[in-house]
Amino acid sequence: MSLKLRLAQRDDIPQLVAVERSAAQLFRQQQELQFIAEAEVMNPQQHVDFIDQQREWVMVSPTGQIAGFIAVQSFAHSWHIAELSVAADWQRQGVGKHLIDEVARLALRLGMQRLTLTTFVQVAWNAPYYQRLGFRTIPVARLDAYLRHLLAQEAEQGFADNSRCAMEFTLS
Repeated sequence: MSLKLRLAQRDDIPQLVAVERSAAQLFRQQQELQFIAEAEVMNPQQHVDFIDQQREWVMVSPTGQIAGFIAVQSFAHSWHIAELSVAADWQRQGVGKHLIDEVARLALRLGMQRLTLTTFVQVAWNAPYYQRLGFRTIPVARLDAYLRHLLAQEAEQGFADNSRCAMEFTLS
């Protein structure tokens, strides 16, 4: 892969927004989730916050095109993947896997014990994809307060009951 990983920079923000919008178009394939293709994406200030904390990385082509990005929130022993987006032109080429692999290596080096995320249970490029990468669904009884809060917020946003789950990848 001729893409290179680097920390996101403030100058990248217009491309980051475009990448997330492009990635969201995949939801047009799911009748009940088509609204996501038109929904809001991370706003520039959210990107600034991740960039300033050095918690957002991009995969960049030799021409400077951002193929995808990953943004994480840092907690005591884990990093939570707040957003992972791959531009439509770069999907199904291993960009998402590479971003996750690289972030997992960085997190492990910094003493983190796991990566977490929330995602759709039945969407092929969501929970089933993450399962193939080694993520496991977290049983409701084991959810920490933050993940419970995120799932509750997602339900308030109108996502159907049991359509979302939290997942974890144990770092070793």
